[in-house]
Amino acid sequence: MDSAVKPRAEKLKILIMSAPIGSGHQMAANALEESLTRLENVEVVQGNVFSFFPSFLGKLFLRSYEKILRICPGLYAMSYRWGNRNSGSLWMRNGINSLLLRLGRSFIERVRPDVVYSTHATPTGIFSLYKEKYDPGLWLGVVVTDFTVHRWLICNGVDAYFLADERLRGQIVAGASGAADKDRSDREKDGLLPNENGSENGLITDSPACYAFGIPVRSAFCQHRDVAAAHRDLRKRFGWPKDAFVCLLVGGGGGMLPMEAILRELRRETTGNIYFVAVAGHNADLRKKLEAQAGGADSHLKVFGFTKELSQLMTGSDLVITKGGGVSLAECLACGSDIAIYSPLPGQEQANTVFVQQAYGVKAANDTKRLAEILRQAAGLPYADRIQQQNKRRSAFGRPEAAQRIAEFTQNLHLIM
Repeated sequence: MDSAVKPRAEKLKILIMSAPIGSGHQMAANALEESLTRLENVEVVQGNVFSFFPSFLGKLFLRSYEKILRICPGLYAMSYRWGNRNSGSLWMRNGINSLLLRLGRSFIERVRPDVVYSTHATPTGIFSLYKEKYDPGLWLGVVVTDFTVHRWLICNGVDAYFLADERLRGQIVAGASGAADKDRSDREKDGLLPNENGSENGLITDSPACYAFGIPVRSAFCQHRDVAAAHRDLRKRFGWPKDAFVCLLVGGGGGMLPMEAILRELRRETTGNIYFVAVAGHNADLRKKLEAQAGGADSHLKVFGFTKELSQLMTGSDLVITKGGGVSLAECLACGSDIAIYSPLPGQEQANTVFVQQAYGVKAANDTKRLAEILRQAAGLPYADRIQQQNKRRSAFGRPEAAQRIAEFTQNLHLIM
């Protein structure tokens, strides 16, 4: 067996690995970097699995992925379910990760990390294999960026999982147990026996450690700004009445939410003191279309592209309409927002939606009629009650300190490594 183990350095070198499939994995990695770089005696490096192969392949994959989600989401749903339920899919996962490890090994050995945090299943699998083959002393942590755990995230050699909620621990235990049973069955067929200490090489014999710190969000969502003041500032900024009901639409970094259709229906179905803010993210075409819909300076609709003010907009709004992305939901919960999820994509977004509906009382709608009903019900609450409920939600469900708690965990880890 080759060895890439390095002597222990004074500084703890931390590698954060993500994949640009949706913006959430990268957002969580950025939040981790913000907190980890504040530690003493550490060096933090960010990595991206797409840098392991030619850039044109990554662009082709992302374009194909986005087209499938927009045109044929059912196909993605089938692949997600197959990967999550069919143990045979693990052969494909391991084959892909083996290829990517060969492509990315030079990068890994150039960085030579002591600790790796992964925010996506693919880098998790790559570093699981790397740890098994080349560096058994590597510490590997997985930051789960959804309110569900996909089976492909369950890998040998993971030292700890960081979860959105304690109730997800069972998915890790079940996944690890299932992987162990499959591995044991395969080894028995091949005539392989346990080693001297009674465990089988590469087999998940014990469930890894789990820490329910929450999904990491950027530092802007950790400021605990006064809710009533945030409401007043937002209304003053746009010249709206002090008790105006503000509905914020957020479609993630790619602007995947069908805001045009939503806004047409909501503005037709609601009247009076209801105002809208739409954040189109990096989707320039959507922003232009929304700005055309906004009309004059006295319009009830304000439009943003990608903005660093999202935390202020969320805190100052009364209702946030969003997709079912895990990081977007974590940001809303950190602000105490009243949330309405609209038509979540199949796979992890639908799983996220089911979880937050049951655990946090979040509302969801699959059509604009139901969405308009949710909006009217929320707008019917007195202004003071809306402020009070937002403070309660933020206190009960918000985890803005998630990235900081992982950093504190890492500081303690440094002392024992």
